[in-house]
Amino acid sequence: MKTYKVLNHPTKELEAVKSGIAWLAIPFFPWWFLFRRLWMIFLSYILIILILASIDYEIYGYLGWIFNFSTKPNDLQILIFIAEIVILALPAFKGNDWTINNLQKKGYKILYSVQASSKKEALELAQTKKVDQDLVN
Repeated sequence: MKTYKVLNHPTKELEAVKSGIAWLAIPFFPWWFLFRRLWMIFLSYILIILILASIDYEIYGYLGWIFNFSTKPNDLQILIFIAEIVILALPAFKGNDWTINNLQKKGYKILYSVQASSKKEALELAQTKKVDQDLVN
């Protein structure tokens, strides 16, 4: 079972976002941002990647030190490589939080946190809870 945060909007339908790691953010990196409509984060990431790639190219050449096994990398090369790995892995760890923040900016409010095996089930559970709560009120 996974934990989902269910968000409610006054005029739109419920949304559910999984808590934890966004595994699809790593292999489908640029498309994942676009699918989630995280436009500003997408543009920021593209800009950061272009800056890091240009630094890599200026300092180390076309293929960098990764494919040149005849020389030992210096500390700066290792530091830049680690920074690139961290930046590319960050969407997996923060992606779902970014999605929730983006929905909240659009007027959604966190309604429930539910345990479910899928997003569809989380939405069904939240809808049932919402109906039960409306009946009590």
